[in-house]
Amino acid sequence: MSQATQTIRQKLVTRPHLALWCQATKDLFNTIAAFYFDVLQAHPAVLDLNDTEALTALERLTHATRKNPHPVMPLSQVTADAPLSSAAPPFMQP
Repeated sequence: MSQATQTIRQKLVTRPHLALWCQATKDLFNTIAAFYFDVLQAHPAVLDLNDTEALTALERLTHATRKNPHPVMPLSQVTADAPLSSAAPPFMQP
């Protein structure tokens, strides 16, 4: 048995600063993605690990912490705008 679907129509409103924000977000994403490709090229063994182990290895290689004050390839040298968190975003968690 099929169900009815309701379509919601909403007019999109744009603001002048949104285009700049989207461009800045895209640039930051591309910078960080390129950085992590460089990290993986320098440390290809990370690709042999499972998801959780790879995430931990990449964090140890790139994030400064109390236990790891001098990472091998610090993300902070690439961009100061990177959101540095030791917790994976929800979509990356098992």
